Amino acid sequence: MEAWKNKILNSLEGVGEVRPPEGNLLKIKEKIRERKGKELQKQQSQWMPVAAVIVMLLCANVFVVSNYFEYQEDTEQVSGSYSEIISDFNIYE
Repeated sequence: MEAWKNKILNSLEGVGEVRPPEGNLLKIKEKIRERKGKELQKQQSQWMPVAAVIVMLLCANVFVVSNYFEYQEDTEQVSGSYSEIISDFNIYE
């Protein structure tokens, strides 16, 4: 048993300190910047469909409102022409 322990402890002789390559920290920082840039582009591209829907809703509302006012003018003209014919809706008096 003692020989086994000595063999394991002696296997560590000559082992030096491990250091990472010089440019690794710069590479890691560059990858982080790239990921942040991609995330920012993703966030910006996600807002485009939302903006398109808002613009479409605004255009639809403008279209509906403009047609509503045209319809109101048409009904006023029609009701004005029938006002001489129908004076009272009670037809049994």
